[in-house]
Amino acid sequence: MATKHRTFEAGQSTNTPLTPNSNALANASGDKTDDTQLAFVYNNTITYWSPSLSSSNTTAVNDRDRGNAVVTFKKGLTVEYLPQAGGSYLVTVTGDIVDSGSTYTVTGKSLGTFPSNAA
Repeated sequence: MATKHRTFEAGQSTNTPLTPNSNALANASGDKTDDTQLAFVYNNTITYWSPSLSSSNTTAVNDRDRGNAVVTFKKGLTVEYLPQAGGSYLVTVTGDIVDSGSTYTVTGKSLGTFPSNAA
């Protein structure tokens, strides 16, 4: 079955569950460089990592373990800005998250597809 991506309008946020107790928020600005702010969050309450991406800053890597006794976003967790055909871009996450003692590996998980305004 093919993966279907929803395209979100600029300024709209997505909230993607990653593990039972963690999620990622993505908010596209809609500006000419596609600035996109991300937040990696424990139980929709505490943000532990908030990288940003754009058409000129296409990759962000978590430089250390961040989290609490329940959820840890592991060093090396990577988010990417991926231009797509048809004037959009995809934001993905790859890496490890520890939740309640279990390691969850995400590989190229979509955090949202947004319209691109980049030149």
